[in-house]
Amino acid sequence: MRRLLFVLFIAACSSISVAGESIKPQRIASLNLCLDALLLKLVEPARINSLTYLSGNPQFSPFAQQAQHYYLNRGLAEDLVPRNPDLVLAGDFGAGDTKVLLSQLGFSVETLSLPRTLADISEHLHRFGELTGSEIAAEKMVRELEMQLTRLDADSSKPIPAFWYASNSYVVGADTLENELMTRAGFHNLALDKHLSGFARLDLEDLILAQPQVIIVESSDVQAFSLAQEYVQHPALRKNNMRIIKLPATLSVCIAPIAAEVIENLIQQKKSLVN
Repeated sequence: MRRLLFVLFIAACSSISVAGESIKPQRIASLNLCLDALLLKLVEPARINSLTYLSGNPQFSPFAQQAQHYYLNRGLAEDLVPRNPDLVLAGDFGAGDTKVLLSQLGFSVETLSLPRTLADISEHLHRFGELTGSEIAAEKMVRELEMQLTRLDADSSKPIPAFWYASNSYVVGADTLENELMTRAGFHNLALDKHLSGFARLDLEDLILAQPQVIIVESSDVQAFSLAQEYVQHPALRKNNMRIIKLPATLSVCIAPIAAEVIENLIQQKKSLVN
């Protein structure tokens, strides 16, 4: 056992270089669902060594079918050590013991903090590109996002009162990326009028009394697991002529990789409301 660990330690500690110049990592593993998404979007398939098992579950992942073509790990060192990755990507939370153990064994483990604002996304993508050797693809994604934000800044139409309604009767308040997205897209978040921050509970009665013109929800194929999906069918909402905007399912799991698509979606749906 000690001999095996020593061999793995030497293999993992070996710097991947040619004539002193670093090259792209060729066996990248991820311990984070959001980083899985970036790997699938920005890195060539041949260089993806492993993704998290959550990526293969359609309840949590919008790219489940694509992810199932890869080795799916459960965040355990036992899953990754035999695969000898040359780069392991992780988030701030989760798989803490695994990150420590892999680092002790000499594997290259990098932790990327997930973005909390739109401004954070560009830095997050650039850092991801540097670590994975996908700088060009990451820069392209950054430019696309910046173009979308420029379009939003040019929109001078009156904001539309709205709630972003999540599962189990939660609304999105201040200090969230979702709030920033809907605000920049031209919606007035009524949760801010109630001084709500983060994800806060709001009864259906209070939601109706606030008289939103729009409710933003995530569509889901697993409707039984989402009270938000049930509430948007309530007769009281239809009676008050509230419009429902449905965004892609599992959006709240990872917004950063698809921020530009979400913005475009909100722009188009807002246009349909005012035309």
